[in-house]
Amino acid sequence: MPARPPTDPPRRPGRPAAQASDAGQRDHLIDAAVTLFARHGVAATSTKAIAAEAGVTPALVHYYFRDRDTLLDAIFEERLQPLIERVFGTLQAGPPDPIARIQALAEQLIRTASATPWFPGLWIREIVGIEGQLRERLLQRVALQRAHLIASPLAAAHAQGQLNPGLAPALVMVSLIGLTLLPLATTHIWRALPGAADIDTDTLVRHVTALLGHGLSVPPDAPA
Repeated sequence: MPARPPTDPPRRPGRPAAQASDAGQRDHLIDAAVTLFARHGVAATSTKAIAAEAGVTPALVHYYFRDRDTLLDAIFEERLQPLIERVFGTLQAGPPDPIARIQALAEQLIRTASATPWFPGLWIREIVGIEGQLRERLLQRVALQRAHLIASPLAAAHAQGQLNPGLAPALVMVSLIGLTLLPLATTHIWRALPGAADIDTDTLVRHVTALLGHGLSVPPDAPA
């Protein structure tokens, strides 16, 4: 019989099975960890801090996650990867026009990240950051397998003269990430700028899709 969590009281007649409460407690710990990792980074967040955020003891964190790698695997597989798959689903069901597809991808990324407060900060710290501890998981489990959904169609459209000739197709996704997640991760900086106080998700979507539309399109004066 599997061990019970350290704080789990003895089961009484009529009490739900331990597995149900275990799942809720485990999810609660993942949520606490991902919030702190987005705010402070993985390296700067201790097990004690995660326990305090969740309102439990450090022993309970160790009960569910034997080490830091186990916790990071859970965060990637159960929180980060589903969001990434949701965003990439836009490419599979999106419009055939390459510019419209990238604009739709940007909109979905902005709306997904806006609805998930920890997502932009975690991405900037643990994917983009030099010592990011989720980057290899992203590259090995998602990014390299999904790259063809973006890179191949863009390269083909570029070769056929459907995109701005000054673009480097391999850098389009890099630019898209910069236009979408970076503003959301740095709201605390630019929100105080003149005219920025009322910028909301819809405004950011319009701004980014306009930039992408003009930047990706073939300029009117481009040589045929």
